[in-house]
Amino acid sequence: MDQMFAEDLNGLYIATTLTFLASYATAEMFNEVFGMSISTILQCFVTDEEMHEPEDRFTPDNLAETIDNTQQSSSMSKFVHPQKEKNKK
Repeated sequence: MDQMFAEDLNGLYIATTLTFLASYATAEMFNEVFGMSISTILQCFVTDEEMHEPEDRFTPDNLAETIDNTQQSSSMSKFVHPQKEKNKK
């Protein structure tokens, strides 16, 4: 097999460079989509916070807790999301 391509393959620099560029472009596109999805989720969270009362919100409890914990650890300000009162029946 090496004898078949011995004359066609002069070096690996071009192939390596093209592979690197294609990999970089793919990773960059993935990161853009991932970042946009995070921004969309946070925008929906803020919209839900502004439009609904605490007992009527659609935000999952684990997302609200994660944002509360992040806010608490990053600053000493009040919670972003007030704790929902659990109905005890």
